[in-house]
Amino acid sequence: GDVVEKEREILKAQALESGKPPEIVDKMIEGRIRKYLEEICLVSQTYVRTNDRTVGKLLEENGAKMVGFTRIAVGEGIKKKEDNFAEEVAQMAGKTNEEEADNQTSSEVALESTVDEPGIDIEESKTVEAREVTVLMIKELREETGAGMMDCKRALVENNGDDEAARDYLRMKGLAKADKKASRVASEGKIVVAKKENKSVMVEVNCETDFVARDTLFTSFANSVATAALEVESEEISSLTSAEIDGSTIEDSRQALVAKIGENIQVRRFVCREGAGNNIGSYVHMDRIGVMVEIEGGSEDLAESIAMHVAAMNPLYAVPEDVPGDVVEKEREILKAQALESGKPPEIVDKMIEGRIRKYLEEICLVSQTYVRTNDRTVGKLLEENGAKMVGFTRIAVGEGIKKKEDNFAEEVAQMTSGN
Repeated sequence: GDVVEKEREILKAQALESGKPPEIVDKMIEGRIRKYLEEICLVSQTYVRTNDRTVGKLLEENGAKMVGFTRIAVGEGIKKKEDNFAEEVAQMAGKTNEEEADNQTSSEVALESTVDEPGIDIEESKTVEAREVTVLMIKELREETGAGMMDCKRALVENNGDDEAARDYLRMKGLAKADKKASRVASEGKIVVAKKENKSVMVEVNCETDFVARDTLFTSFANSVATAALEVESEEISSLTSAEIDGSTIEDSRQALVAKIGENIQVRRFVCREGAGNNIGSYVHMDRIGVMVEIEGGSEDLAESIAMHVAAMNPLYAVPEDVPGDVVEKEREILKAQALESGKPPEIVDKMIEGRIRKYLEEICLVSQTYVRTNDRTVGKLLEENGAKMVGFTRIAVGEGIKKKEDNFAEEVAQMTSGN
């Protein structure tokens, strides 16, 4: 009961900051408590091997009842040797104090028992010292929560050095773990689409591993982001992250999810199509490739079928008119150089080039590609048969353009062989 009550107090502090009326806050808290219990209890978690039922439902189907479980992990609770954190803090604080007071001596910035922070006066430093907030305490809280160094110090000061209260403080402020994970590469994730009336949106939400990308909490968050994107007018990502879902901003919910899952999670981008009177179809392949196709006339099903083609064939442009002139000219120069090497007369070369340019445009433009689902007509012909016209498409893939960190394999092998 004390665990639930403690969580209730934390949720209440978070909810009250939203400025909503008390009766709304109470309902929000009860809903979140139910969700919290579902997340931390085995029987209410989604069974990870099938993702189609809870563990409790699985037990029920097999005439079984949960008694309990035991889980241990190698090394848990063992304190690992770390770098000299106190020295690191002292260097950071010394640099800050040099900027604030030229006459301050090195002994005044030494962090034997406390850590100076920009803007803290002597009297406040004495108060911190009296509360015995030591470098070791800050280091341990930082490792436990992943929050920034100064945030950890402030949390300890505000709570008179009480480690547990400081952790709750950081949770209420939404600072725990999010800072620590933000610098890690998040190139996995999923694409989610949502639709409302004549507006369709597609969002990319990233995480670090494909395992988390399949997690129910991550999926729920990504779906909520897509739903929120339908109400956002601007296409700036900051407008989306400041939008609210379930009483909290997307950014606050993201930080909370980082704390729960333990991976860097980012709302990377979103795109929308909103054509009055047009049909918009969308398709997501394996959660990793998302496509929206907009057509004039035809039907939404037709647009969705063409979206499947775009996912598979990845055309660069919708129609030849969309291809920039410099792209065509560059291709023409390459083809001309190739054709001249054949030794054919200039007039023949010119005809060869024009023929190859037409073929090049057919390959990179959606409407001239052979429709992949039937292979008996072009996409343009399919549109024509259904009284439709291509307006445009948008295609995004998870992680495209994100540079993944690579280990130095050669160096690793060299180290292993030298060890032998």
